[in-house]
Amino acid sequence: MFELDELAYSSACIKWSPMGKFVFVMTLLISSLLADSLMVPVVVLIIGVVLLGYSIRFKFPKVIGIILLESLGLILIGSIVIAAVTAGDTVWSIDLYFFQVNFTDHGIFTASLVTVRALAGVSVMLFFATSTPIPYFADMLIRFKVPKEFAELMTMVYRYSFMLFDEAGRMHLAAQCRLGFRGKMNTVRTYAQMMVGMFIRSIETAERHNIGMQCRNYQSNVCLFREPKGIGYAWVAASALSFLALYMLNLTCVQAGMLLG
Repeated sequence: MFELDELAYSSACIKWSPMGKFVFVMTLLISSLLADSLMVPVVVLIIGVVLLGYSIRFKFPKVIGIILLESLGLILIGSIVIAAVTAGDTVWSIDLYFFQVNFTDHGIFTASLVTVRALAGVSVMLFFATSTPIPYFADMLIRFKVPKEFAELMTMVYRYSFMLFDEAGRMHLAAQCRLGFRGKMNTVRTYAQMMVGMFIRSIETAERHNIGMQCRNYQSNVCLFREPKGIGYAWVAASALSFLALYMLNLTCVQAGMLLG
């Protein structure tokens, strides 16, 4: 979370409207999910990869690689299961001694469509995550008339997580200096004591800051030093044109019988 937050604040798209980016990303996702052809998800995937690369200035850090690898592994496992259980004409068969796995034509197409859709969704959502800090996202939710309490809770969890992370680091360093991680049983006992200590510290911190906010007449507002831009006509037009273009592309591919692209 902290590495993604650093990427968001250093993103090349941080000055873009969070509302505009969100509407554009959701337009791409909906267009990809509604498509019957592989061409539309492939186009959305290309757009998402280009936007993600531009957002992180084409410097892919380790955290992005880990997210992509984990997502790809889960997507591939799900796609293999879909290809194996979907009915249709058998194209490929594998004998595993105890049972036989049959991959059908309809199953392979469905698995391919699901895979490309999932990869397209991961790419565009990573673009939004690496270009929109959490406070900007909370401000966007409030502008979309989401209940203020939800945005406030998300912002407070985000801000106080840094304090708890620092406290956990100090407790871990103190335990190391006292040889608290020497031996397996000693390590387990030390981590248990750290968890109890973190729970007690978090309650004490919440009580102190609650009193402090009440003394400062806290009004449950998401305060930002610089408020992000709101959505403009350009973002609405870009989202609408993108949806129409992808819809026409899908319609053309379906009429031409190009379900596989």
